[in-house]
Amino acid sequence: MAQYSWPVPLRRAGSRQLWRYEARRAGWAAGVAPPAALLGAVAMALLAGNGGAGRRQIGNLLLAGPEALLPLAVAMTAVTMVARDGCRELQLALPTRYAHTLGRRLGVLALAAALAALVYSAGLGLSGWWTGPDPLASPLVWAPPTIWLAAVAVLLAVLSRSVVLATSGIAGLWLCEQILADALVGHDWTRPLFLFTTSRVGTGEGWLTNRLVLTLTGLLLAGAVALLLRRPHLLLSEEEE
Repeated sequence: MAQYSWPVPLRRAGSRQLWRYEARRAGWAAGVAPPAALLGAVAMALLAGNGGAGRRQIGNLLLAGPEALLPLAVAMTAVTMVARDGCRELQLALPTRYAHTLGRRLGVLALAAALAALVYSAGLGLSGWWTGPDPLASPLVWAPPTIWLAAVAVLLAVLSRSVVLATSGIAGLWLCEQILADALVGHDWTRPLFLFTTSRVGTGEGWLTNRLVLTLTGLLLAGAVALLLRRPHLLLSEEEE
């Protein structure tokens, strides 16, 4: 039997509507979580300043916004987008692969995170509080850890099919990297995968290697997710099965 597909003119005419629909399906959290995480970093910096913290400490807190809080917010939001989709059974019956649909929704989240991070970085630069690398390299502060943590989050969500397990795993991983920061940066084999190198260590020797390793391994994890999504039953919860 020939596979059904939408007429080409209809697909082209409805591309904008399709993205608008996917943006609505992504939910309000996709647009709110990234800027909220960055505003949280500003709030912590203000509290630290009122408590007598020095300029360097305040600068590190502000830098931790895009490098630490933003990836966590994106990862948690990505888990909910994967695990709480109430239309997965219907989607699996359609000719369009669910991986494409999920990719568009995660793309909406990625775009919101990128815009928030760029505006935040520009704001810090204009106000004189940017303590990271050259402003042109500012995406390397937030993009690699965001890609890596979000890819792990989606992978856990697909494998576990549980919001609780996936979010607990991501929160535990993030917290361990914060608590064990000194130990992780002290070993050659763990330093390249440390998420918070910029705000915790700086942009000295090994920083660029760390950013490249996080990006490459994050893309590999994303590729693993794409392969897993070729098996539709992995998208269904135990109750749905």
